[in-house]
Amino acid sequence: MAIQAVDVRSKNGMVTSTQDLASRAGREILLAGGNAVDAAVATALALCVVQPSSNGIAGYGGCMVIYLAGENRVVALDYNCRAPRAAREDMYEIGGGPGTEGWGEFPSVVNKANNFGPMAVSVPATIAGLSLAEKRYGKLGWAKVVEPARRLAADGYTVYEGLPENIARFTETTDPVSGQALFPDGKIPQVGETWVQADLGRLIGVLAQDPDSFYTGEIARRIADRVQSAGGILTEQDMADYRCEVTEPMTLDYRGIRLNAPPGVTGSPCTLETLAIMQKLSAEPRESEDPKFWGDLADALTLAWRDRIAFHGDVPGIEGKFSDLMSHEHASAMAEIIRSGKVRTGAGGLDPSKETIHLCTCDADRNMVTLTQTHGGGWGTRFGIPGLGVVIGHGMSRFDPRPGLPNSPGSYKQPLNNMSPVILTVGGRLWGCVGLPGGRMIPAAVTSFITGLVDFGMTPGESLSAPRIHTEAGPIAYSDNLPPGALDEIKARGHELRDEPRAIGGNASIIVLDGDGLIGAALAGPHASLGV
Repeated sequence: MAIQAVDVRSKNGMVTSTQDLASRAGREILLAGGNAVDAAVATALALCVVQPSSNGIAGYGGCMVIYLAGENRVVALDYNCRAPRAAREDMYEIGGGPGTEGWGEFPSVVNKANNFGPMAVSVPATIAGLSLAEKRYGKLGWAKVVEPARRLAADGYTVYEGLPENIARFTETTDPVSGQALFPDGKIPQVGETWVQADLGRLIGVLAQDPDSFYTGEIARRIADRVQSAGGILTEQDMADYRCEVTEPMTLDYRGIRLNAPPGVTGSPCTLETLAIMQKLSAEPRESEDPKFWGDLADALTLAWRDRIAFHGDVPGIEGKFSDLMSHEHASAMAEIIRSGKVRTGAGGLDPSKETIHLCTCDADRNMVTLTQTHGGGWGTRFGIPGLGVVIGHGMSRFDPRPGLPNSPGSYKQPLNNMSPVILTVGGRLWGCVGLPGGRMIPAAVTSFITGLVDFGMTPGESLSAPRIHTEAGPIAYSDNLPPGALDEIKARGHELRDEPRAIGGNASIIVLDGDGLIGAALAGPHASLGV
């Protein structure tokens, strides 16, 4: 059944996220005089503590887009992880069947070595990214915005429904040392109990004084020694060399709205290419009930995903290739293919993962942040570091394990991820932001949110609750609330359908300006959208 999101209104600021405990942390920072970046960093760090399967202090990383009201400017921050320098394109032994984790076209790897354990470890980027954002654009300072997360870890929080079962999936599938890293007493906290993470609280306290200490000195040494002792290849130098960067956003002008997204090997090029094609297919917005809209969307997503599989990866010249794929010429060529009726379903998998977090923040001055951050799949590598209270994200799982491809593993390469947070501006002025977790479903879902807001004039809650479809160039997945005739139109285009309806994407968030106020919504529920 389709989830119904609720619009929440505020005037002086807002935080929306995937977990209400974390949204409270961000609201606390806004009330303390912080700006949207302060609130975003505080919320993201809190999510590392209260949604530990989806992201973490040693998570593989994320990306964010920031609107700076005082400068009337949009910037992007890429904190994707990197492979260890010893990584090579043939480092994994390919198995005999399809990917066991449901991750699209990737084949399986013997012993799931690219997913779990020491050989799945990438350089964790979360702390580098969040601390750089705070240093460049925050107002209160790093130590202040870290405090809510430190308190949640050191003092504990009340265990909520579903968390014990999630923890059990980790403890049942990890090694004893990793299990003890998170649960030294071997006890899984139950609903209603207080979960104190003493080691993690101490680590966050140390990082509050110096975030760079995560990448040099004792902490980096302990991480590298643990990984290498178990047969992995991450080194102290890999940790010390890691840098993230502030960049110009990737942009697309869509029906008078400028879409500002993170560049690089993210889900954004796929999102923007799809929307560029849709704009070429119809110069004017159509009705959400129009079956032809859904047929065109299925075709456009399929073609954009074919380009993603063929071309996207951390290779020389990729930024130029992304520009080509989002160009008017390419969009026109793809639109002509769709009009010719020659798209059809091809081979492609389905990534059901929702183990990522997303948040949006806005302050009274109308600075805004949209941020997506992840471990990868649930609990990342499931490989923990004793005494630090962390597991490491598995960025290596996001490489195609086959050699010779744009997204094959390689020395200090960045893996192709799915994250696609977007800030919308009109004439250079802030309009709103969107984003969500959801693995490979993210680009299609963000596409749907943007068409909901821009084409159909929906509110955030309406857009989050609206119908969606998704494909990875294979059969079409669909929500259970598509309008009459939509599935028939999609099938008439030659597409196969998944066996049954399903949720498309995870707990998304949207904030938009509304006169002198704000409207926000989060699929995590109304308590995850908090106004000031």
